[in-house]
Amino acid sequence: MLTVQVNLHTIAKNVATIKKYLHGKTKLCAVVKANAYGLGLVRIGKLLDPIVDCLAVATVAEGVTLRQVGIHKDILILGICDDIATACQYDLIITVENIRQAQWLHQKKLHPRIHLAVNTGMNRFGLSSVYEWRATLQLLAHERVEGIYTHLAYEADHSTAVKSALERFQKFVCIAQKYFPKAMLHAGCSGVLNYPAAHFDMIRVGKALYGGIPETQTALTVTSQIIAVKKIKAGSTVGYHGTFTATDITVIGIVRGGYANGVPMQFGNTIQVLVGKQRCPIIGRICMDYFFIDVSKVTKPLGQTVTLIAPNHGQDLFNIAKQAKMVTCDLLLGFGKKPINLT
Repeated sequence: MLTVQVNLHTIAKNVATIKKYLHGKTKLCAVVKANAYGLGLVRIGKLLDPIVDCLAVATVAEGVTLRQVGIHKDILILGICDDIATACQYDLIITVENIRQAQWLHQKKLHPRIHLAVNTGMNRFGLSSVYEWRATLQLLAHERVEGIYTHLAYEADHSTAVKSALERFQKFVCIAQKYFPKAMLHAGCSGVLNYPAAHFDMIRVGKALYGGIPETQTALTVTSQIIAVKKIKAGSTVGYHGTFTATDITVIGIVRGGYANGVPMQFGNTIQVLVGKQRCPIIGRICMDYFFIDVSKVTKPLGQTVTLIAPNHGQDLFNIAKQAKMVTCDLLLGFGKKPINLT
């Protein structure tokens, strides 16, 4: 069967690597939303609790889960909070991203811990107009506003766009400092490590923790097994719609694990896997429960282990995602559908 093994030690090493990029006083917020990118919210949350400064989640439920297993660090809910009373009960930090939320909080007097979101080009969440920003600040002037943040739409290689976004963020921050001079400033995006200008009081990182960027090490290994072997003639096709045609006599291995198990359709006719030390191309379309590989160069392939993702030998998350024209988050969340072994 397809097996996903997550190495907690590697995640801890990645945290240490990330910290080397930061200024001395810059804090680290670890994003563990979506069940820690599919890899296990509770175990990874417990691992990160003593070595990061803050955890970020997508929902109140995720934050409550972390509190119930003994996580004591700050927990920030990214995006819109749907249950502010529960957030207050469990000491979760909510995001205010529009003036309607500010008006509601002003009326209800719940007094949650708050971080304000600024829209600097992502156009997902965050206040966009200076007028609404000023009005929001006035409404929340007596609330517990502890932070101001943005999410960058571009990576560091789009330096002009990133610079423009950060200038916009600073403009909003300057206005806010009259009201909340001690508010923590933070930014996040997949390339934030390589843009020191975005290292404010804190940075937020997600997929970097798990090896989703070149600077950190892949923290999971995905393997399966060849369960059947067939020899086909030249001119024979493989899989649905015959997307692979053999040009010679070819030995094919049928491997357990398909798109129902997180193996992306994009891997078909694109990615190579490892059987022992031998590289074998995936051929044909990925099926729901199986996929095909060319094992013509493998001695006694039946029953051998097939490695799809690993920290080394060119099978790392970033390299495989690049070959498949995907993003590493897709791979993490896809393989996270399977039961995870954490070591």
